[in-house]
Amino acid sequence: MQNKRNNSVALALYHAAVGKIVLDYVEQIDSEAIERAMERRAVQTLEAMRRILEDERYTDPECFEIIDDLVMQFFKELEIKVERHSEYD
Repeated sequence: MQNKRNNSVALALYHAAVGKIVLDYVEQIDSEAIERAMERRAVQTLEAMRRILEDERYTDPECFEIIDDLVMQFFKELEIKVERHSEYD
């Protein structure tokens, strides 16, 4: 039992130390750099949508489905929760 408790304490201390390192690093990151990275990702998503819409191999419903998947992936990457009604649900 004592060994288990010691492991829990050691693990908690480890997590706290790692958390501090992460927070220290994040505080050094320029918020504008984060914003630029998010904008780049948004532009990449829009460019992918344009390529899909211009691809003659896909029907309109297929384009919609692929683009919907791209948008949902974009939101997932940014950890944005979106609740909406979809006729395909």
